[in-house]
Amino acid sequence: MKRLMEQIGEVVKGRIGEAELSHIENEIRKCILRGFAREGRAPAPEEIAAELALPIDTVSKTIEKLGNADILLSKGGQIISVYPFSAVETRHRVIFEDGHEVYALCATDALGIHFMLGEDITILSRCPECEDEIKIAVMEGRITSATPEGAVEFVGDRERCGCTAKTMCPFINFFCSQEHLEAWRLKNLEYRDGEIYSLNEALEHGRAIFGDFVK
Repeated sequence: MKRLMEQIGEVVKGRIGEAELSHIENEIRKCILRGFAREGRAPAPEEIAAELALPIDTVSKTIEKLGNADILLSKGGQIISVYPFSAVETRHRVIFEDGHEVYALCATDALGIHFMLGEDITILSRCPECEDEIKIAVMEGRITSATPEGAVEFVGDRERCGCTAKTMCPFINFFCSQEHLEAWRLKNLEYRDGEIYSLNEALEHGRAIFGDFVK
């Protein structure tokens, strides 16, 4: 039986296939991801149209299609998230070598950004139990340092219908230690079900989900 994060990853990747995107629609999706990586926000439809030399109507219709397929999430005409990125603050801040930053939707997404872009990153996350900082460096496909050393990932087993960014991502987090995780679960019994992963296991899930996301 597949583990929980493998199931979630298949849903996230599967929705791209299920959407049956045309070549142009997929190029728009990848343009949004590249823009998010550069700026920490999604490019506006006008920016996408200019970069790809496409009619604005084509871009707008594609954004609507991507939203309906749960590939991105928009609000008030603005894209606020597209897996693995978030335009609004989350627990997971990803810092690139040149110093610019983006927010990731969840812990696994933060790790997956390294594989999606092929860039070395540092992740600064917050433990839900103590709110202390967790720092993880990822270089050349591996975790080169993690502070504290006992940090783990917890994936809450939640209802998986609907938008994954809303129903699952807030419950995929790093914790300082398994002890902090257990203390948090005792105080949050409605979220106690789920699976615990080592950082290296979480890294491999990030690789599996996002390794070919923009290829």
